[in-house]
Amino acid sequence: DFDDNRRQRNSPIELIVTSPLTRCLQTASHIFPSYFQVYSPDENSITLDESSQHYVLNRDCKICCHGDIREAYGMHYPDKRSPLSTVKSKFPTVAYHPAITEHDTDWKPHTRETRHDVAERARKFFHWLLHQPHDNIAVVSHGVWIECALREYCPEVLEFGRKRVYNCEVYCGNLVGRKSVKGNDCDSMNDLEIGLSDVTQIGFYQA
Repeated sequence: DFDDNRRQRNSPIELIVTSPLTRCLQTASHIFPSYFQVYSPDENSITLDESSQHYVLNRDCKICCHGDIREAYGMHYPDKRSPLSTVKSKFPTVAYHPAITEHDTDWKPHTRETRHDVAERARKFFHWLLHQPHDNIAVVSHGVWIECALREYCPEVLEFGRKRVYNCEVYCGNLVGRKSVKGNDCDSMNDLEIGLSDVTQIGFYQA
């Protein structure tokens, strides 16, 4: 549950963002079954904002699938994504980010992402999230992705690497973006300094 500090943590969840891997979509549908029943995405669900060059969701969009929060990929077949058409047929009420291609061209049989690679995807995802019109957001991802994001932006939560993230753990916190100043120029939202604040583990999800 990440937001940009504009709402209280006990506010209703306005948006669910999930990984495109089938097991993660299944988990999200078990946690938030009503969200998967009410929304019908269309061509206006995601539009390109010309000023920021980010794809922005419609305010009515309730569920979005984003490739940058998938598990670390490469070498291990369970981390390979199914064809997009197959995923869409199983989860038709989800809006899919336009960057997700039909076939998983990122997964390679002989090379695997590093933790640095995953942390960079987390950074890109948080930048995208700050552009969305929703406030209280649930992010359903994978253990390695969550661990890399927490290590990068709030390492104290994982005791500076001494603690791991395990299956079904739930964390809550605030996503913040701070403008940095270089010389006399203020950076755009694309150059915000990303931060996670007030992050705590609030329990485990149990089906």
